Amino acid sequence: MPFYYDSIKQSTLYVLIISFLLSSCSLPYLIKYAEKKQEVRVQPMPLAASGDEVTFEIAVSVPQRLVNKNYPYKLDVYFEYGENKRENIGTLNFQFGEFLYENKKPTISKTLAFPYDPAKKEGRLMVQGRVLNAKTNEAQFGKTTQIASGISTTPLSVVKNNQVLYIPNAYHPDKDTAEVLEFFFEENQYRLRDYIGSNLRILDQYVLDNVEEQQLKVFGSQSPEEADADLAARRAAELQAYYLGKVEMLDYVGKEVSLTIQHEEDYAEQLADKVKQSALPKKQVAEVLAILQKGGTMAAQTEALKQTEAYSYLQKYIYPSLRSARVEINYKRSRKPDYQLYLLAKKIADGTVDPTQLSADELLYAATLTPLLKEKRKLYEASVKLTDKWPAYFNLGVVYLQMALKEYRVSVKHKLLDQAIQHLSYAGYRNPTASVHYSLASACHVRGNKPKALEAYNYAIRMGGPDTLLTRIFADKAALEIEMGLYDEAIASLRYAGDSYQTQMNMGLSYLLKDNYEGAEGYYKQALEHKPYDALAHYFLAVVGARSKNEQMLTTNLRQAVRSKQSLIKEAVEDLEFREYHGTRLFQDALLR
Repeated sequence: MPFYYDSIKQSTLYVLIISFLLSSCSLPYLIKYAEKKQEVRVQPMPLAASGDEVTFEIAVSVPQRLVNKNYPYKLDVYFEYGENKRENIGTLNFQFGEFLYENKKPTISKTLAFPYDPAKKEGRLMVQGRVLNAKTNEAQFGKTTQIASGISTTPLSVVKNNQVLYIPNAYHPDKDTAEVLEFFFEENQYRLRDYIGSNLRILDQYVLDNVEEQQLKVFGSQSPEEADADLAARRAAELQAYYLGKVEMLDYVGKEVSLTIQHEEDYAEQLADKVKQSALPKKQVAEVLAILQKGGTMAAQTEALKQTEAYSYLQKYIYPSLRSARVEINYKRSRKPDYQLYLLAKKIADGTVDPTQLSADELLYAATLTPLLKEKRKLYEASVKLTDKWPAYFNLGVVYLQMALKEYRVSVKHKLLDQAIQHLSYAGYRNPTASVHYSLASACHVRGNKPKALEAYNYAIRMGGPDTLLTRIFADKAALEIEMGLYDEAIASLRYAGDSYQTQMNMGLSYLLKDNYEGAEGYYKQALEHKPYDALAHYFLAVVGARSKNEQMLTTNLRQAVRSKQSLIKEAVEDLEFREYHGTRLFQDALLR
């Protein structure tokens, strides 16, 4: 019995002690206790920039005592750089529902990020705890603690192209040319999709054109896996019926319309053409072509293709592009000399001349006759307004992109890029081809809109196209995936990007960021086969040497890098990759000899 009462007394005493500690003097006590007992972990170390952001994982564990609704404990996370500049990143709140238990301790694990800027390269990641009195709102702040310093820019060192060119002009003074509109269908469907931006809207414009004669050809197609063998013919017939119905309803000039249809019957040949133009490795192309050349039923060939290494590529990128129909439209138009076209186009843009005096192709062509971007923009804007055709939207987007690349004011640059993306998107709705969507992806990539850029790269690849174009798309897509931290995906994309300097450099970077130093070394050496004495390749071989503790590789390649490009001396001195070697004799010798 005495033991029972002694236990009660001890428990009561313990409660009284805790109550006392959590009384008026509890805030200073708790904040010191938190600083002493909390554990903070950050990955990666050092922090690393990726694209236009610095993303990191932070995990904080605290004792159970700090989970208290009357005296809540919070940990502020911020970044300090420059002259007293502070950027708040987030707050970890140790209340029930906000944490999990790890090793029996309340633990919060979060992914946080903040915008990257070169001015932040030598900054510090800081934390500061605070305890609040829930009744009085009184707060006690703890000491500021540095948990990481500096930002590595190695993940930003991608090689990319992102070249966006004007489309070849369709206006030829010496001959008539055909314009092609493509329409894509859902799998096993032949009904036209009248969504916003569909080419049906452009097709409607041809119905209204004031010309004496139109010659149209409709070609239907389907993918090998589609069940209905007549699907290609149905798709062509659907477009024929649509156009002739619109002509009967809307045409008031009595133009003569000749419309013929046909569908692809040799699917194996059509598929073979697509495969030859794809970015598949030569070995996989040969495997697919061997199956198609062997003959047999399409069903049997389709089953055989499912067993190939290329099948996932076929499904994702080639088959969707075969579920289509295209319309070719020919016009007979009179031609005007360049000086007359240019003067008329300027007057049309100013609103002083009837816009019907020039055709859509003539108005687009006139914009190519001036080198001034402001004049080009004005003429393409007029073309967009008057014709609503995809080349006008596309070239206007290119103009905005070129203006953005020459702009030094960040806010203005971003506005111009947004305009470029908007107009390239409109062009993509109206003409969904690989080249158009690659240009859209490039503009989004330059703007820093990573998800939209990745979506556009993937869509461009699905459209198919010449091998030279697809390898460029895969190469820039891989550069974006590296910037997004998707190293395995980047490596997969680079397998279709051909053997180029860009491919080998980005493959080397991907392996470096995955800590595969032997693989990275091999790819950087292959890059040097494309560009002997290249400063960047030697520089990153030095980085590989630093990470793998190979001092000979570090010094030999760093010396060659700064010989080829002296500005890399400053880069190396500030680079966190060489932090362990800063101030050492071998590092100084590599930079100075």
